[in-house]
Amino acid sequence: MSGEQLKLEPFIHQVGGHSPLFCLDSLTVCKPLEQREFNFYSSLPNTLIPFTPHFKGTMNVEVTEDQDGYITLKGLPPESYRKLYRKHSADTKPRMRLKRCKSIEIENGKPSGQYFEDELVEGEKTYNPWALKCHRENLIKIGINVFEKNIDRLSHPTFQEFILLENLTYKYKYPCVLDLKVGTRQYGDGASITKQRSKTAKVENSTSCSMGLRLGGMQVYQLNLGRYLCRSKNYGRNLSVEGLKMALRQFFCNGLVMRMDVIQTLKRKLIELRRVLEKLDSYRFYTSSLLVIYDGNINNQSCLNDRHLDDSSQLRNSLSTTSLLQLSGRNLIGGSEGEDTQLSRSLDDTSFHSAYINQNTSSWSWKRSASYTSLSSLEDIPSDKGLFSSSANKIVSVKIIDFAHSTHSGLKDPTLHEGPDRGFLLGIDSLIKTLQELQEKDKNPVAV
Repeated sequence: MSGEQLKLEPFIHQVGGHSPLFCLDSLTVCKPLEQREFNFYSSLPNTLIPFTPHFKGTMNVEVTEDQDGYITLKGLPPESYRKLYRKHSADTKPRMRLKRCKSIEIENGKPSGQYFEDELVEGEKTYNPWALKCHRENLIKIGINVFEKNIDRLSHPTFQEFILLENLTYKYKYPCVLDLKVGTRQYGDGASITKQRSKTAKVENSTSCSMGLRLGGMQVYQLNLGRYLCRSKNYGRNLSVEGLKMALRQFFCNGLVMRMDVIQTLKRKLIELRRVLEKLDSYRFYTSSLLVIYDGNINNQSCLNDRHLDDSSQLRNSLSTTSLLQLSGRNLIGGSEGEDTQLSRSLDDTSFHSAYINQNTSSWSWKRSASYTSLSSLEDIPSDKGLFSSSANKIVSVKIIDFAHSTHSGLKDPTLHEGPDRGFLLGIDSLIKTLQELQEKDKNPVAV
């Protein structure tokens, strides 16, 4: 049994990124290996380990295609994995698999009862639509043309090296996942001049410039609809500052109530993460993302404690899908002050007073010199033991991911940076401040 290859299953909760994610078992995901990312995971400082997925090694994966067009990926995990995680893989059989059907589709062999909707993708899916895009692009990269008709099947196996990482969604029944691209620079030190100009233009024309944050993708489970609402990075690139703030509010709303328990715990974790990052000399997290995950399932009333909701307050703290689609329109995508009247009408439909966002966008363009003292004084910060306690981790998980363009002095790269990553810190500060604003709005709701 020690030499048995394990099949990989497409990961259905991927909301962003370029590389496809696969499940090796319920606790482990895999992605194509990037040497720099492997080097970064292999040299993580101890202080950063709680804020990154657990790294489990590498694996060579064999890619084959049968006569019916099914694509199979299987590999032999490292010995360290087989000792620790083999029991979890024994009962895991692929429910999702790739199939060529003019293109590559994810075919569900055993429905999970979870459905995903994206306004830009036709019909409901049994997986996040962004995952399919990543799988298609990767198969093309390794030589499988998914778009040509009547193309010959893959006659010989092809191989690809993968890294194994902790599955951060494992402990959640309905994982609500937020991918935030963090930082004011979105290219690595080795990027060509052309790529530098292209990436710089995207930053300057998005919320990355003023906030150090950009929506890279998200899915949020709506209890009132029984399905996930999805947004991709294409949606996030066009958001104004106020649009991003509303998208973040949308992420913390389950269709019935704002998850203030999640917001509170996340804010505390982010403040601790900031303390860690500001001490990391020479580290640069170019193109990295912040991944936030919480459970959309409420099996108790913990998040409703201290909140006796009547019909009006439930309405005030909810965002229906119809309202969210209105809010995701051009009013909040590159919106200007001249569109306040239309924006106000959209907000009235969700029982929010227009004053909530009827403000000059420039007032939200926080400077890099924003005082961390004011941020850290928002509330008493718990000890590390409390911050990473089991109960806190069950409420919300926050991790830095994607290190294909990250660097630090220990990697002996030609370019050496000094001090902490100020662009990344700006993004953390902006997110902390936005969460604080959501808390204040919840404490002082506008009467309806």
